[in-house]
Amino acid sequence: MKTYREFLTEAEQDPRIPHPEDSVFQGTAQAQRYVTALQEIAKNPGLGSIKWDGMIALYFGRDTSGKFFINDKYMPETFHAYSPLDWQRYDTEIKRSRTARPDLYKKIAAIWPGLEAAVGNTPGVFKGDLMFVGPLEPVNGAYVFQPVTVRYAVDVNSELGKLIAGRRALIVAHQFQDAPFTGKSFGNDQVTVIPPSMGIKFTLRVPGSLVVQAQKTVSGSVAQTIDQFLSGLPKTVQESIKKYFNHRATGQTSLDIAEWLKANVSAKQSANLLAQDGYMQSNAAGYQALATAWQSIAALKEALIQQLESQIKGISQTINGRPGGEGFVFPTSVGMIKLVSKGNFGAAHFSGFAAQKK
Repeated sequence: MKTYREFLTEAEQDPRIPHPEDSVFQGTAQAQRYVTALQEIAKNPGLGSIKWDGMIALYFGRDTSGKFFINDKYMPETFHAYSPLDWQRYDTEIKRSRTARPDLYKKIAAIWPGLEAAVGNTPGVFKGDLMFVGPLEPVNGAYVFQPVTVRYAVDVNSELGKLIAGRRALIVAHQFQDAPFTGKSFGNDQVTVIPPSMGIKFTLRVPGSLVVQAQKTVSGSVAQTIDQFLSGLPKTVQESIKKYFNHRATGQTSLDIAEWLKANVSAKQSANLLAQDGYMQSNAAGYQALATAWQSIAALKEALIQQLESQIKGISQTINGRPGGEGFVFPTSVGMIKLVSKGNFGAAHFSGFAAQKK
């Protein structure tokens, strides 16, 4: 079993779980593996869990000496916060920016005794999302909270509603040690900790036509066209095109690819790419094949998301008034995969960041 330090180090190296459609930028052989992985998800939906849009990610539990701590995910493996004051000390004396988070210290202090009591003497480290700090008062028969982008409304009479009634905090525990947390909810009259799936056993219908379409776009002569197109591009340009696809999906840009590249690659690269008979014009079929493959894999992913969303009961998830949550996470043969709707959650999430910057 991994130690706490190994666990945190891995998270710092690359905590992001990939979007399946972006795999095509690693070549069509990798994209084929991700299409297969999406089929695995469709055939084994019970392995998945809900992806929660928490206000802050926490590592909490008892270290090897038995002392209780609560860290956020950015604190290094050499640091343990054994009290709320340690959070303030880390922010103002240790981390590079020295930026204090005074509102957060009060929230951590409010949940600390209850979370420590809930964990008890169990050794090991949980990784989870803090969903609210309360207690909450019902609104139209529901406990309502919006940590970041997703608005959650939990029916007061549902199983989850009864677990969070009067509690100071709800935490969704995604992992315990190095494994997905699949245990039962636990807590006390102050804090409730729940597994990410909420006990739901998801089912899925395999969207056969979308699977076939996705497979066609990353195999045979089409795959050769895509790989040849990518091989002729510098890595920085590949990354810029991937960013473009994602920004189009989330509504962060309405530019066409030529205008996007002018603003996002070097002047020399732009001239080589966009000149008359330049690379983009000479390899238009390769670019179009790449875009079609990305879109086809994304469409397959979206079809699975829609089926999964409809099975969540007892809690309403909305984004800007539209039904939908952050998404889902599944283990597959290529590792963990996240199913996140870029047109719904992604668009709202990034528009929120844009509003914060104004």
